Amino acid sequence: MLAAVIVCQPADAQFFKKIFKKKAKTEKKTKKSADGIDDAAQIAMADIATLADNNNNRNAFMGIPLGIKASLFEKLLLEKGFTERTLEGKHTAKSYIYDGDVYGTKCTITLAVSDATDRVYAVDVTEDTIYPSLKAVKERFAKVKSELLKVYGHGYVDNQGEAYTIQTQLGTVNLHYERGSLTSSYTCGFALDDAKAYKMAYSEMDDKEYETAPRTIDAGLAAACNHTDLVGLGVLLYQNRTLKGAQSVLTSYDYTVGKATPKVLSASFKMDNYQSTALLTRRRQAITNITLSATDDIEALCKDLATYGFTSNDQKTWRQGRMTAVVTSNSKGQVVLTFK
Repeated sequence: MLAAVIVCQPADAQFFKKIFKKKAKTEKKTKKSADGIDDAAQIAMADIATLADNNNNRNAFMGIPLGIKASLFEKLLLEKGFTERTLEGKHTAKSYIYDGDVYGTKCTITLAVSDATDRVYAVDVTEDTIYPSLKAVKERFAKVKSELLKVYGHGYVDNQGEAYTIQTQLGTVNLHYERGSLTSSYTCGFALDDAKAYKMAYSEMDDKEYETAPRTIDAGLAAACNHTDLVGLGVLLYQNRTLKGAQSVLTSYDYTVGKATPKVLSASFKMDNYQSTALLTRRRQAITNITLSATDDIEALCKDLATYGFTSNDQKTWRQGRMTAVVTSNSKGQVVLTFK
């Protein structure tokens, strides 16, 4: 087997990290522009099927709708027991950092606020706890995931198991953990955005090449999720080319694994209208070929291949070391990703 491949974070995880690594809001702000949005009319995560127009229906944090003015968001946050962080030194503009309990643990909450409209378009939650081991952070990750599932619904395993993304038509939630640099300790947290508010704020962002492009919005709803971590799954399967290893990887990605035949191991994943199938050919206990077919976005998939360190001259055949990934399509219009 090859040594573990060095991989970068997929685009979705990078998006949330980049938002909150931007410069602190201590500079003088520009004059706010009117946008015609009535804060009082914004609602938190109403059932989209019950509304003819979802323009005022928002993704939410702790029952507070995103897309409202930061001052109102703060007021509602403080009413829930959160406290504003006092920063040292002089500041010419307000920062939006708070302390409070989220799912039983003390956390730092940071708001991403539009400079042009002063509206909250994303929220980052970072736990104050430092976890001493991978086992400990995975246990916490599983607990927070179960809480998020109750509120936002099901999503998909992301970033080779180090993240879990829930993408609804109102917005996106990304739960993640990571190891500290040069240490064996771990941190855990999650971030969420409102699709409509993010789309408005996107025009302000620098270096759009490194940002996640906003989804199309129709009648207040973002386009349904059509992309998961197929590349991360394929790389892990390539690194675990035994029957037992492949079954374990597929299960960790929430795939339903079928009964293995002497020549084939198959598995499937379904999330609303998104569908994916894994077909692995085998010779005894060894996996010899990996084929993933899905109702996925081929452009996003190719972007992930590049993020994971693959290179290509034709956007079809991608290589990283001795590993080759081939991107095609089938008669059903699905993207087909093959690892050799």
